[in-house]
Amino acid sequence: MNTLIYGFHWKSQSKAIEELQKEKIINISFWIGAHKKADIHIGKLRRFQFEKPSYTGLNKEIYDKVFEEGIETFMDMFSRVPSAYTLTYQEYKNIFNLYFDYFSKILHEKKIELLIYYMLPHFGSDYILYLIAKYMGLKQILIYQSLVPNRFFYVHDLEDYGKFEKVAAQFNHEYIKVPKKLEKKLFYMKYIKPKHKSCVVNYFKNLGRWLYRKHGYISFYGFHKLFFECLEFKKNYNKYAKKEVDLTQQFVYFPLQWQPELTTSTLGGIYKDQLLAIERIRDLIPCNWKIYVKENPKQLGQYRGKYFFKRLLKIPRVEYISKEVNTYELLKNCQFSATVTGTVGWESITGGKPTLIFGKAWYETLPGVIKYSNNLNLDTILNTKIDHKKLEEKFNKLIDKTGIGIIDRGYIANFSDYTDENNTEFVKNSLKKIIKNLKEK
Repeated sequence: MNTLIYGFHWKSQSKAIEELQKEKIINISFWIGAHKKADIHIGKLRRFQFEKPSYTGLNKEIYDKVFEEGIETFMDMFSRVPSAYTLTYQEYKNIFNLYFDYFSKILHEKKIELLIYYMLPHFGSDYILYLIAKYMGLKQILIYQSLVPNRFFYVHDLEDYGKFEKVAAQFNHEYIKVPKKLEKKLFYMKYIKPKHKSCVVNYFKNLGRWLYRKHGYISFYGFHKLFFECLEFKKNYNKYAKKEVDLTQQFVYFPLQWQPELTTSTLGGIYKDQLLAIERIRDLIPCNWKIYVKENPKQLGQYRGKYFFKRLLKIPRVEYISKEVNTYELLKNCQFSATVTGTVGWESITGGKPTLIFGKAWYETLPGVIKYSNNLNLDTILNTKIDHKKLEEKFNKLIDKTGIGIIDRGYIANFSDYTDENNTEFVKNSLKKIIKNLKEK
């Protein structure tokens, strides 16, 4: 199959892809990556710093569908790219169209039949590529690393993420015991300090990026915009964030997710706007209940402008909670937790407490998870009972649908037995099985 590879550029990943080529499982027709064999550098593509061919007009028959489904999400995703920090709406649309024509040309000229992404689309450009391929009817494999060591989720359609109904390949594993408790040791939070980061320190870091990084990684106006956003956020955070909360109140616990990030941009749908989710909770619960909204430890200035705080504080009986307040004390004492797609939902249900989710979460089919809808009744949440044994069994069946190997390099720290050689074999064999199942459809 003529294949476009997106990512897979570090050692064990790229070797796995190359071995699939040698075994004639795929034919690599175009590679977007960060290594010498790449047809285009992934960083330059993301930052829109590459040569754009002349307009072709290809795929105009699907343009309306791609634009209508994708423009708002593209803008949300692309806003994380430093060179986009000061773009106007019109410029976002121009870039969208340039990407659309560029990818359409590649997919047609290279006769692409299969696309394999090393992560779910979340930078904007990759999302446009995904949508074009989707409406062209091409086969796709989209990957997202799991919190379970050495396992990764995969889907063929973003709409299937969380449900995994179209996932056919099965990968056996040893039965995993799930402790019945809220507390989790999350490796990626190990070195995160909850205190507010210095805006001045970040300013000089971004100044260095502007002065010394190649390819115009961040614009002069962009890093100044970040600086003033940081100052605005710090002022409002210090003014409104409460370090003490009344745990005897009836309340819903809603920890904000870090933005911009894949977990909201890609998986949040309309609830990438987290304030919309909080407003929906307010409509759902009794007027005397509170909503404790805790700030994310990683959050800086983006997505937390002055109108964010104006809107948040207009919601009745909402309290904005400091990063330093213990999340598990809030979880223990809340009526239920709520999140777009955050890990707090997994923590909640494994501790015996139901969770309300708004987006596509990997754990959404497990007992104790309620997916928000406009006709949802509060009693549905409050009457939800979690059979921990059934939860554990369903969790293990879900993990059977995850491939073996590490695709996201950041997750190596979550697997003590990692070696490049073993990972190459894991990734190659997993993808081989997934591709075989996909061909048989």
